[in-house]
Amino acid sequence: MVKRRDKLTQKLADYKNILRGTVVKRGNICGKKGCKCKQSRNPISHGPYQYLSHRSRQKTQMVFLNKTKLTFARRGIEEYRELIDTIYQISEINFQILRYHYRRLYDEK
Repeated sequence: MVKRRDKLTQKLADYKNILRGTVVKRGNICGKKGCKCKQSRNPISHGPYQYLSHRSRQKTQMVFLNKTKLTFARRGIEEYRELIDTIYQISEINFQILRYHYRRLYDEK
């Protein structure tokens, strides 16, 4: 159990591209007069384009994602999911140690 936890904690250093957010598709409205996106009836927005929606403590921010940024964003979001899963696994092991094995593992030293 402790060996598994130690292996998982060593894995934490591998997460370098962590990115908390969501990739969303949104249409855009341009600044040109008379454009189809500005019609009063049935406006047709440009796009859809892909954005990263990221919520910090203060506000939500959107970043336009070209192909290169989209690849980086998807990798970072996946790393974030894996990191959270790893942290939950470590927490569960620590819970089991605290509940059932604490004395045996730590009081004998």
